[in-house]
Amino acid sequence: MSRGGKCRNDFDAALADHGRAAILPGKAFGVGIRLLDKSRPWVSRSRIRDLADSAGPGRHAGAGHLTLGADGVGELMTARTAHPIAGIPVDRPGDALGRALPESEPGMIGLPSRLILDALPQKIWMLDSDGAVRFANRAAREIGSSLGEPDGWDSVIHPKDRHRAAAARSSAIRSGQPYDLTIRLRDTSGRWHWHQTDVVPIREGAGITGWMMTAADVDDVVADNQALEATTNLLLLTHKAAGVGLWDWNMRTGALSLSAEGARLHGLSAQACIITSSAWTGLVHADDRAMLWDAVTKAVTTRTPFSVDVRVTAEHGGTRWIQSLGRVLDDAHGLSGRIVGLTLDITARKRAEQALSHAKEGAEQANRAKSDFLAMMSHEIRNPLNAVLGYTELMLSRSREPETLRHLAAVQEAGEILIRVVDDVLDVAQIEAGQVALDPESFLLADLMEGTAAVARGAASRKGVAVEVLRDPATPALVLGDVGRLRQVLLNLLTNAVKFTPAGRVVLAVSPDTARGGEGRLLFTVSDTGIGMSAAQQERLFVPFGQGDESIRRRFGGSGLGLVICRHLVELMGGQIGVTSEPGRGTRMWFSVLLPPA
Repeated sequence: MSRGGKCRNDFDAALADHGRAAILPGKAFGVGIRLLDKSRPWVSRSRIRDLADSAGPGRHAGAGHLTLGADGVGELMTARTAHPIAGIPVDRPGDALGRALPESEPGMIGLPSRLILDALPQKIWMLDSDGAVRFANRAAREIGSSLGEPDGWDSVIHPKDRHRAAAARSSAIRSGQPYDLTIRLRDTSGRWHWHQTDVVPIREGAGITGWMMTAADVDDVVADNQALEATTNLLLLTHKAAGVGLWDWNMRTGALSLSAEGARLHGLSAQACIITSSAWTGLVHADDRAMLWDAVTKAVTTRTPFSVDVRVTAEHGGTRWIQSLGRVLDDAHGLSGRIVGLTLDITARKRAEQALSHAKEGAEQANRAKSDFLAMMSHEIRNPLNAVLGYTELMLSRSREPETLRHLAAVQEAGEILIRVVDDVLDVAQIEAGQVALDPESFLLADLMEGTAAVARGAASRKGVAVEVLRDPATPALVLGDVGRLRQVLLNLLTNAVKFTPAGRVVLAVSPDTARGGEGRLLFTVSDTGIGMSAAQQERLFVPFGQGDESIRRRFGGSGLGLVICRHLVELMGGQIGVTSEPGRGTRMWFSVLLPPA
């Protein structure tokens, strides 16, 4: 051979024995030969196509740019300095392939080059500057027939890949640079195949006259990568949880593969097996099958992982709780083909949850019994206590002895404190038992506030503390609500404020609650100039029997139930309650409830 390269040992006698037999009748043939290139070792593959149908008998071209005469003398074109695309040498402008494009017809290719390109397994397109196909080799013609227009590409590019392809094409048009992309293309039979595509510009002078695009089918490579990824994911999951069962469900065939541990967890013999999907669901408790299928259906529809707890019959005949976790794997064509997952034995956890549920139910029953007992005892204590207070008041009205009056006043004060504690206990018991109901009625807001303040002024005046009432003019005069429960909350907050205020004043105020919104919502505040509270003390305010600390209890007394009752009643009225305070700077208690205009 001459020029670009030569054959070794006269084609190693293979061409003489095999090739000449095809050349003489003008047939195509393929033969393994070794060709010596000037720059590298022997290359051992060539495919020769007959050119007789176009160039006359006696000229043949191969995929390695080999042409032969009728006498067997050949020429190997080795213009290999061009940019490689998917393993194919692509000539730059000025090389053999570039010269094959006439200046006046950039989309046309000379006949020898056309035949060479037809012999290649890669798909090759020549596009004009607008993206319309001017040439497609034999392999490329397997991809659609509507590529004569730029928009025709949308019919052969997978919908999920079109955006990436369009973005890459737009970027290349702006930059004039080659690009590559892995996308799915549809062949003439309608099947999608993954392809590695490479696109390079064809330049003429300083401008781009067209584009050359090649595509290599990498469907098997992508499928292998996806299978490898699935296996890797399973291994990672297995490493995180020892002793779990693995399963793999082929949704097309219905076959479900179970690992040895997976089979054991489902109540089968502890060895790997393949069962049908219907047999798999048959192992699940009848009451849980619908839940399992709902989880699987949702996972397939949304392409999201799923987790479901179901019961199966264990190998010893008892019930075992298992947790099945799985995810859908799409095949190379974007279709749901498999679901893979894990199975965990969660029987111990379920038993613990059931025991906890039974314990909670028992505690709730005990709490209800306690509340019923407290309610009953409160009534039993209240009746004789009321009698004691009644007789004490009667004796106070008749006695004239100062010493006797002092003792009777002490008895009366102690009795009143005790009856307030009994009332608080009764209220808490009723609240916990769910026996407190609201009784809404219309009332004058000003009367409620002034009446409540008047009750608190008795104790406040003995300490020199002023009790003031402020009502925002924007608040309605007549409102609808449970006046009794509202008075109970206000009186509790006012008496607390007076108790913890050695000197100064206590202010009861009401205004529309604009911060929390909603028509008819009112904000009540009780502010004092008392001892204040720390942040830690504030956290214990609304806890049953909790006060700021033990020193507060010893100094000021109280049951620690008043604010708990206030919180429950405010929440029952659809509101919120809170506090802001600083030690030595007083306290501001507030609550917001819905009191629509009547």
